[in-house]
Amino acid sequence: YAVVREAYADRAYLPNGLLVPRSAPGAVLHDPADIAGRAVRLARAGELLAIDGSVIRTASRSLCIHGDTAEAVAIARAVRQALEDAGIGIASPY
Repeated sequence: YAVVREAYADRAYLPNGLLVPRSAPGAVLHDPADIAGRAVRLARAGELLAIDGSVIRTASRSLCIHGDTAEAVAIARAVRQALEDAGIGIASPY
């Protein structure tokens, strides 16, 4: 199998492209609508916004939504709906 780069829709990023440590405020995102918007931007433009508002370019082709937050199901539903509404297909990378 080929390597597939993955991004995290529900995690905040530092300007250098690393994840904000979970111990820091704002590291885990909770708003399904905001996260869905991030997913569409990632799929369309290959971009994520860092915690400071700067743009991070990424070649990620896979999107992770963590299942360990109370909003996980709502987030997954919102992301799927937003991607479908934007005409972006959802498929296995393999």
